[in-house]
Amino acid sequence: MSRDSLELQVRKYGERGQRDELELLIKNTSVKQLTDTLNATISRSEGINFWNYFLLACDTESEESKKKRFALVQCFMDGLRSIELNYKQSFDLITRLAQDLPTFSADELAWIIEHCVDGMRQGDAKCVGWKDLLPDSLALLSATPRFILNGVGTDGTEYRNNTVKSICTMRWPSSILTPIADMFKAINLSNGEILTVLNKFSGALQELSPMELPALCFQLFSMCQNASQLIVPLLALEKYFQRNYYKRLFSDMSSNSTDFDSIDPFSDKELREAEETILHHLNYCTMYKLTEKHLAIMLRNFSHLPDVILTPFMLSAIISMTSVNRDPETARISRSILLPFLRNVIKNNEEEITLADYSVWYRDSLQRKQVDLQQVLTVLIDQNKDGKDVITPGLVHLVFFLLKSHSPKMHTLAITFLTKFIRKRFIFGQGIIRLLSEWMIVHQDQNQFSECLTLLSVADTYTVSECTKTIQTVMEHMLWLPGEQAMRMMNFLLPLLKISNRVRDALIDVLCKAMGSSGMQKRRMAIYGFCMILKQLNNSNALRQTSSATSFCTQQSISGYSMMTQNSLGSRSNPQRNFDMLTLEIIGMLRNCLQQQFDIRCTLYENLQRAVELNAKLVPHVLQVIDWHFRSFFDTPSAEEAGDDLDTVFRIRYDQLVTASDQQHMEIQLKDNLGKLVQFVANCLVTFERAPSGYDTREISRLLALCVQRMVANRLPIDDVSPPATHLKCALVLQQLNLIEGIVSHLLLSSKPSNDAICQVLPLFKQHCKLLDDLKTLAGSSKKLQKQSKKTVSNDTTTSIFNLTVNGIPMKSMCTQPENIWDLSILDKLLHLLLDDVVPFAASEKTIQLRSNESLVRYVVQITAEKVKNIRLEPDYKQLAYSKRTFKQLTDITKIIYERCIRRLPELWRDFDMQTSSLAAQCFVECLRTAHETYSKKFKEYVKGFDMASLNRSKAVTYVVQDVLDEFMKEFASDDSLNKDTFIAKLPVYLLESLEILFDHIDYGERAATESYSWLLNFCRTHELVNPEMGLVHNLLFIQRQKTHSGPFFESIARQLGHVLGALNDNISIDLPDPGLKSISTITAESCLQNLYVAVQKQLLNVEYFVVKANNLSYKCQLVPESDQSYWRGNLDVMERSICTQIIHITRTLLALTNVCIPLGSSMDGLMKLLIQHYICLKNLTRHYLSCCTSDASNANMRSTKFELLLREVGKQLPANVYELITYIEANTLDEDNQHIKTRNVQAQRAKVLRETRLIPKVIMVIEDFNKHIILLSKKTKTFNRLTDYLHLGTMRDFDIKSTDLKAAIERSLTDTHEVAEDDCTTEDMEDIDHSNDPSNDEEDEAETEIIQAPNKRQRQRRAPISDTEESQPKRRRGQKAKVVQSAKPQSNDEQESNEEQLETIQTTKLRNRTKKRQTKKSTRLSNEEESAEERGLTEQRTKDMRKSQERDTGVKPRRLGLLRSGKK
Repeated sequence: MSRDSLELQVRKYGERGQRDELELLIKNTSVKQLTDTLNATISRSEGINFWNYFLLACDTESEESKKKRFALVQCFMDGLRSIELNYKQSFDLITRLAQDLPTFSADELAWIIEHCVDGMRQGDAKCVGWKDLLPDSLALLSATPRFILNGVGTDGTEYRNNTVKSICTMRWPSSILTPIADMFKAINLSNGEILTVLNKFSGALQELSPMELPALCFQLFSMCQNASQLIVPLLALEKYFQRNYYKRLFSDMSSNSTDFDSIDPFSDKELREAEETILHHLNYCTMYKLTEKHLAIMLRNFSHLPDVILTPFMLSAIISMTSVNRDPETARISRSILLPFLRNVIKNNEEEITLADYSVWYRDSLQRKQVDLQQVLTVLIDQNKDGKDVITPGLVHLVFFLLKSHSPKMHTLAITFLTKFIRKRFIFGQGIIRLLSEWMIVHQDQNQFSECLTLLSVADTYTVSECTKTIQTVMEHMLWLPGEQAMRMMNFLLPLLKISNRVRDALIDVLCKAMGSSGMQKRRMAIYGFCMILKQLNNSNALRQTSSATSFCTQQSISGYSMMTQNSLGSRSNPQRNFDMLTLEIIGMLRNCLQQQFDIRCTLYENLQRAVELNAKLVPHVLQVIDWHFRSFFDTPSAEEAGDDLDTVFRIRYDQLVTASDQQHMEIQLKDNLGKLVQFVANCLVTFERAPSGYDTREISRLLALCVQRMVANRLPIDDVSPPATHLKCALVLQQLNLIEGIVSHLLLSSKPSNDAICQVLPLFKQHCKLLDDLKTLAGSSKKLQKQSKKTVSNDTTTSIFNLTVNGIPMKSMCTQPENIWDLSILDKLLHLLLDDVVPFAASEKTIQLRSNESLVRYVVQITAEKVKNIRLEPDYKQLAYSKRTFKQLTDITKIIYERCIRRLPELWRDFDMQTSSLAAQCFVECLRTAHETYSKKFKEYVKGFDMASLNRSKAVTYVVQDVLDEFMKEFASDDSLNKDTFIAKLPVYLLESLEILFDHIDYGERAATESYSWLLNFCRTHELVNPEMGLVHNLLFIQRQKTHSGPFFESIARQLGHVLGALNDNISIDLPDPGLKSISTITAESCLQNLYVAVQKQLLNVEYFVVKANNLSYKCQLVPESDQSYWRGNLDVMERSICTQIIHITRTLLALTNVCIPLGSSMDGLMKLLIQHYICLKNLTRHYLSCCTSDASNANMRSTKFELLLREVGKQLPANVYELITYIEANTLDEDNQHIKTRNVQAQRAKVLRETRLIPKVIMVIEDFNKHIILLSKKTKTFNRLTDYLHLGTMRDFDIKSTDLKAAIERSLTDTHEVAEDDCTTEDMEDIDHSNDPSNDEEDEAETEIIQAPNKRQRQRRAPISDTEESQPKRRRGQKAKVVQSAKPQSNDEQESNEEQLETIQTTKLRNRTKKRQTKKSTRLSNEEESAEERGLTEQRTKDMRKSQERDTGVKPRRLGLLRSGKK
């Protein structure tokens, strides 16, 4: 039959459904004709029909028909390789074949599988039909229990496993990776097989193009069943994008130029599109399969690997799987689990950056640079700014998590991100600002939200100004929030006032309501807000837009100007019309504060002065209001009436400042502070003189001149400041002091070379000193008065002590410490005046007397130190950390102190005064510390501001301070005044504190870091320290050592401490050279110990972090492809070697420390805590090796990482020293108890014993826990004998009862009892006869026998209580047996008294018995004791033999010492 006719008949029978005829036709046709027909028709559009007819025509019951069908299948599968078909045709053909696969035999299925595997090896991307055929065939064959293949019997499951294994081991062509992944997804793989397949794909996808990645990644994500499988492709993709895109991107961001000539294999656009598509697939493949909890459990194994997690792709992948990113509107941020995990990773990265700056070992062990998170976040912002917001919601919420943390570093990262983000994506601005404002209102104790809003307002003022509803809500809450919180919230409104009149007017309305509040905090907030508005006012932004009553023509009642003046100001021809009107309106509201409480007035002076300094145009309006208030404090005729009379009446109305409301002058009312007012007016006048127009200031100037004249002439004295002291007198003295300070401020501000204002400063200061002496006298008198009043009250209950109140507030003392009112600008002028040779505001010949006055110089320097220190204590709402003015003032003050005092400090203490030198050093330290804490980011700029070493090529500040300290030690090191004079003793301490701050800001890579360590080491070797506070130098030495050097060092320090304090064992050999530090002596030993503890503890913390990091890295080694495993295993080995080396150094240090006779107390407790932390760290390292021991290579691995050497160091020597140390602690504790046993009560003894020994059980517990883990490791690695040989087997901490001593004590007790019985026998004979008839007598005899024979029952008894601690605990009574046992050991007084009472009870009981029966039982008892003595002797001999063998094996003699025993040592 021809092929055409066969085709016609097959088509005919098939279309008509004549299956029998079709089967007969196929049966009668040869295989050759059928295969030719199939090859001819398979490529046609009707090829699927012919293929269907052929499969239907085969009879599954006939062997011949099955052979023909299989021949057709072979022909069909061979034809798929040679004939090009479209995807639909091949899919339809294979799908039809797959329907009949269950009818195929095992051999046929095996051939199909082999054919599919061969097709995979060929790697033809057009012929991938095997991906749909192989999974079904493999599933059918794996269900077959047993079959014969190539003459060999095999199991279906075994064949399936071998096939999958062979597929995984073959090389996969990159062109068919996606079909292979699709095929594996259809195969029912086990978890281990999935990991194998994913690892295979992870290595293979590195060669793909970006356009091929999304389809493959979709298949891989679909294949993953759990989070531990998902991380495998994610790590591979992270490596792909980091290598092809982000590495180049970060390099370009870090450099100033870009290499445009480089040719990259893939374009950035392709890579970005592929990454976004992959993130889209990842999100939807894991949405319903994996929860955040599952992902967090897996990702916690990478929490200490920031370089893995904090990459742009991995960070984006994790964020894309968060519920907040998927549904930002309904998902609650507080329920997220992945975002806190990312916050912890970021925190660990920041800690790594900090630790790397202070530890050279940490930097060497890290093997990489830390992640620059600012760069990563910048990249993520740029990638999402085009509207492709794949992770934008989750990224913003992650930043919110950082902002809500309690770490300032996290706050800085979050604020920086939000500032950049809102600038580029302002569409999200309103939502972000709304959330921040809500948190700012809710979390009032946290400052980061208001700080963030303020910086956002400065960075993007227009975006913030559009959030009108949010701003209105914040303003409404300001009326009921605490005043300080409201002022903090107000800061973010300040930049908006320049561009938004609406915001300004709304704020004015709120402040007007607050001004009318009864609460003082609300009114202070209103003053702060009004002055803040005044700072920003100018001609362009002063127009009022609201229609409230405060904005209309109310100047008549506000300003006091005439109608003509108001019309002139309000005319449109006046260019400053709007400014003047609004300024008068605000100042008119502030005018009411001049009639309010003392605190309100002081707040007004402070804030108005700040506003005037920043906005000089306010001066005429402010002076107009302050003028009349200022005049009200002086009683003097006007200028016209007084004329030129020098004796014009001029008095200060002190009743306007302070008054007393009781006859005893103890309840006072403070109304104002004239000194602050004078200083404020002086500042206004100085500002007014720059543009003297708008107001007549002659009367104010005249009053100030009169005040200066009379005060200099001492014609304004206080009535009476002599004892007895009253509260009113003290308050008047304080007012007078502040007035003099205010006048000095006026003289400094108005001083010029042409006038004599400076000449008046010294007389005023002398009066100031006299008032201070008077105040001290009143303070002493007040203390005596208060003591007498308390005695009177205690003797006479009807008499009540007088009340000390200020404005109704109770006070503890009437004479408080005077508070200086000078600000930083005044102090800067004073320092220049006193320390500089030439100043621009005074003639040099007029400053000589001031500079030579030691008291004045000391006072000014001391006040400067206090004011600089107060900068750190200022409230948050002032935001001095962002104040350029305060930063400049601090820099100027530091510059004058450094240039004129610190650089010439030796000359200063030789030629001027040591106290002044010490105060100058203290002021310098306070300046550095304030800059370090407040302006930490600008500290280097701050140093450049006062240190001109880079300009004039002189020594830097650190070298200058070092030279000064060396000079001081040469002159005073051997002088007794270093101990006697407080200022001489403080000077080197201040210099060391300065060096501590300066060294902290020297980078480890700078030359000065290494030179600073060399100088410190030489200093400690050269000088003996007699001042304990100078022990700070050891802390600096240890910090700089860890920053610049590695290797053993602290062991030698510990050994030298042993030479100073004494050693427990002098036979220990010393291998290291003695550092020879003369600075370590009995005076500084304790502080050196504490500093050494801190250094070693820091090393242990670093090691513990790296142990966790090694665990994470070990987990990563299990997930990376085989091609990368050797690299990561090598990194892990290097890290483990570094950890073991560092622990060996720490162990040797602890070995030396445990051999030192450390005094009990805090020093010994610090050592015990170090030992506990050390053994916990060792246990964690052992657990790490336990988790890594998965093969026989682990044994060699431990040898290569020095773990075995570490066990040699730790295993026996350190525990032996620890037990020696415990013995030392117990001996010293109990010896002290015995020395003071008669003078100290029981409770004190118990407390001392508990305090000194409370950490001993914990130390023993961690040692035994470490030994337990070593034993487990030995068993797991099958090296039990080698590792356990390094362990210390422990010391028995129990005791034995000596049978001979017990026997002697019992006999002695019974002999004494017998003698007493013989003496009393005649007197109580009748009582014995009566008792002989008593039936209970026999029971007592039996009890007595049990008491005496009790030691025969057991060799070792329960340890009797030997401390008061045990006595306080409830005990189980054991009859009188315990009483006999207690008599066998040395007893304290209380125990002896109790035992004597017990013996008297026994004696009374025995006297009731007959003498004959007592003698009989005594003979029975002695015979029993002889038998028991023989048994105990044998037992003791066996125990001694066991202990001797233990001594021979371990080389350590076991001690039988109870933790709290006083009898044995």
